[in-house]
Amino acid sequence: MHVLVVTDNFLPERNAPAIRTHAHCKRWVEAGVAVTVVTSVPNFPAGVVLAPYRNRLLQRERIDGIDVVRVWTYLAPNEGRWRRMLDFASFGVGGFLAGLWQKADVIVATSPQLLAGAAGGMLGWVRRKPWLLEVRDLWPDSVVALGMMSETSPAVRLLRRLEKRLYRSAARIVTTNDGLRARLIARGIPAVKIGVVPNGVDRSQFSPRPAPQRLLDLYNLGGRFVVGYIGTQGLAHDMESVIAAAERLRGSEVVFFLVGEGARHHGLVKQVRQKKLDNVRLVRSVPASEVPDHIACCNAVLVPLRHSATLPDTMPSKIFELAAMEKPIVIGAEGIAADLIRSRHAGLAVPPEDADALLAAILRLKDEAGLADTLRAGARALAAEYSRDAFAARMLDEIKLAAKIHKPPASA
Repeated sequence: MHVLVVTDNFLPERNAPAIRTHAHCKRWVEAGVAVTVVTSVPNFPAGVVLAPYRNRLLQRERIDGIDVVRVWTYLAPNEGRWRRMLDFASFGVGGFLAGLWQKADVIVATSPQLLAGAAGGMLGWVRRKPWLLEVRDLWPDSVVALGMMSETSPAVRLLRRLEKRLYRSAARIVTTNDGLRARLIARGIPAVKIGVVPNGVDRSQFSPRPAPQRLLDLYNLGGRFVVGYIGTQGLAHDMESVIAAAERLRGSEVVFFLVGEGARHHGLVKQVRQKKLDNVRLVRSVPASEVPDHIACCNAVLVPLRHSATLPDTMPSKIFELAAMEKPIVIGAEGIAADLIRSRHAGLAVPPEDADALLAAILRLKDEAGLADTLRAGARALAAEYSRDAFAARMLDEIKLAAKIHKPPASA
């Protein structure tokens, strides 16, 4: 079987779709499946091409046995509205055109963004192949929730129609949690058509380890209680509460270690400079291979989300990597993510955008050694439950099911 995957993001990018897609594809190849990925040049989140890549019309490479085809895309940083839409649209067109010439028995398209799903749907229709839509986040729901567009805008109305068409035409739909599945069923999608394959973690890559002395020295973290946030500093993330907590802990032994970039990054740098926060370490994005070592430097880790980003079924994939590193998590969220952290005793859940609650949770972890030990044990158990190996196999089963039930459209 040859699987063609259409995704806007892929390794060496470090966002959730890139990590999930690569992890699954790598395991499918190991299981004897041929895999081709059509994607863009790596540029997330800054919209700047990562060296040594160039934004060419078409280029190929091989990563872990996966045939990767990269297409030219109009590049824009992960902020704003219209430039990002042009970015998404250009990949939708480029991904569709490139996909016409790739081997495929089954096509998999991942959403968001929804225009990557549209490329997969068009490829399935034109090539008369079964296709599966992976829904990791509901578009345009999340766009509206983040205030990027209004529900009544023409663009959102167009996306709503496209969304319904894709749900109808896909042979199979896969979501990342039961909450997303329930919302799709409420919209009239047959329950039997929707599978669930959660996010997970590769525990061979993310495992407990001592903090590297070179990083402790480089960032002047030695002897401090390090509160870390490692990931995209995007529109969905409540960095204001993190800065407010850092300001109130100025002069203490607590230091904030913020690693990553995104739409909020420049504003974050400006705030830290204006407030002269010498207890905040700002580090640009690091290579994927160095992420675990940076997490290892932390005594506690943050997953801070804004109210607008905390839809009931929002499940940040980074919590599984943090749990595998056995780091106590402080999550600012509501819904299934907060419920999971509480139920597994893997961290402390606080209301989103509540700087006082965030500060109190940090101080609890700093002062209560027994609490930190309990949460580390809970994190270890959580990571064991969410194995990437098992979920990659489940996703492959969903792909095979899509191929089995597919009925090609009748010839005109």
